[in-house]
Amino acid sequence: MSGPEREPRAGGGAVLAVCVLLVGEFLAIFDVSVVNVLLPVVQRDLGAGDAQTYLVVACYGMAYASLLVTGGRLGDRYGIRPLFLVGTGLFGLASVGCGLAPSIEVLVAARAAQGVGAALLFPQVLAGIQTVLPPARRGAAVGAFGAVLGAGSTLGQLGGGVLTRLDLAGSGWRSAFLVNVPVCAAVLVAGRALLPGHRPRAGTGRPDLPGAALLAVTVAAAVLPWSLPGSGPGRSVPALLVVAVAGTAFVRWERRLTRAGGAPLLHTALFRRWTFGVGLVLCLVFFGTQVPFYVVLSQTAQDGAGLSPLASAGLYAGLGTAFLAASVAAGRADPRRAVLLTTCGPALMAAGYLGLSTLRADQLHPADVPATVFLVLNGLGAGVVAPTLIRFVLTGVDAPLSGVASGLLATAQQIANSVGVMIAGALFRASRGSGGSGVLSGFHGALWYFTALAAVTVALAVVVARGQEGERARREAVETAQAVGDARAAGRER
Repeated sequence: MSGPEREPRAGGGAVLAVCVLLVGEFLAIFDVSVVNVLLPVVQRDLGAGDAQTYLVVACYGMAYASLLVTGGRLGDRYGIRPLFLVGTGLFGLASVGCGLAPSIEVLVAARAAQGVGAALLFPQVLAGIQTVLPPARRGAAVGAFGAVLGAGSTLGQLGGGVLTRLDLAGSGWRSAFLVNVPVCAAVLVAGRALLPGHRPRAGTGRPDLPGAALLAVTVAAAVLPWSLPGSGPGRSVPALLVVAVAGTAFVRWERRLTRAGGAPLLHTALFRRWTFGVGLVLCLVFFGTQVPFYVVLSQTAQDGAGLSPLASAGLYAGLGTAFLAASVAAGRADPRRAVLLTTCGPALMAAGYLGLSTLRADQLHPADVPATVFLVLNGLGAGVVAPTLIRFVLTGVDAPLSGVASGLLATAQQIANSVGVMIAGALFRASRGSGGSGVLSGFHGALWYFTALAAVTVALAVVVARGQEGERARREAVETAQAVGDARAAGRER
């Protein structure tokens, strides 16, 4: 039986609980990209082939993306603390497996287990923020969530190279995984003490295992093929067919389960507000400009400007700092300024993209002032949008469904990352020629694509904001009419 609902707290314990959740979020996001610059070293050390090496990245993303919604639903059903702690524990154990892996096969399996752990813990972060904080303080926490989201992605590019260069205890690239272990241990201890232990009332009935399996297949087919090299028609067409068949079967099963009075994985109440669905599309568009841009930027800096992987990662210092500052400020901003923020943010991003398109390849260097300015503009714009976007998607979502809503948001992000890298990479290759100037031409082609996505982000944000304003006006009108009716009824009783 569900325990009694607790009122959100506002003291120091609540702040510490949010900090624990954010550390877990950082681990999940950091490990998405931490191995990107390590792949050549891992391949040489373990004697792996190209396809096996790319699976080190792809299997984490596939397991993570395909189980996020299931992790969120389990959190809604069984409680935030147990799912967060189980996910963190599994992530820590899998990190040990990654750090001690004697072969590429073991490393790939351990990375997949890491992805499962991340999928269990990540949806509990936003759900936990809603649980432990009162509404007046959630905006700043969501801003911090957006800041960590950006910091994990940008620092992951840098962290793998730095940790390998430090060569902690002679572990080389393995330190990028082993460093997770003491952090996970600390999070487990603090989470057990600080996170709320009551179980939310999220419905009865058996867990929707068939729905979870069908959704996992659908998302895996939407993510894995684009995460591997060589995405021609021989791979993309079968993947799209799997997405269509499994996705259709999932929708039909969820409808059937709902009609039968069961507990579906995706509750229809989530989509009664059309702004939630449009908000997910907005997530797909916006996040399609993030990791794909980092990948193309790193490739241009290394192939066009001749930078080392570690030096190219230094390009993200100013961008990441600007993202952090802007996302925290946006998280504290008045929600009524959402339209302004989501219009100005993509405009700053577009200014950064267009500015970078005016530079020579050899100017893509951490010490170049114009390059730094344009990257900072991009970071400021993205930092403004990220927390505001998250508030868009979650506005009006009932607390018992916040975990699955968070899982859907993160799933949209991962799909946008994978498909966006494929599209941006295809444009990069189609636009480039030979030599440094050819690399720069490819970079320019991808930048125009990112600029177009920034413009679409503005349009969709305005649509979502207007829809939410209309819903708010209708809700206030109903409340006013009810108050007037109550007042008249009270007058008649007198």
